[in-house]
Amino acid sequence: MIGIDIVDIRRIAAMVERYGERFLDKVFTPAEVRYAGKKRRKEESLAGRFAAKEAFMKASGRRLTFTDIEVLSESGRPFIMYHGKRYDDVSISHERSYAVSVVMLKE
Repeated sequence: MIGIDIVDIRRIAAMVERYGERFLDKVFTPAEVRYAGKKRRKEESLAGRFAAKEAFMKASGRRLTFTDIEVLSESGRPFIMYHGKRYDDVSISHERSYAVSVVMLKE
């Protein structure tokens, strides 16, 4: 199964500005927030991870809890951890205004 999602980076920035920690805690894990905090364009990183979470849900065919899906990176490559299982077929890309992600789940 394949899932894809695109996110307007300004939308994520507006949610962070409006709801702050409440939004971050509801959608992202502490490791994801720390990772984004080290980036020059924090909102771009958060938007990419948000898109990956949505793409993972679409590929799985189920509505899942955002914080159960953790998007991490190793040697610059994103991967997803979900309930102790690692999923490597994840791609995240950014453009000035948008972040997009594709996730492929093997059956």
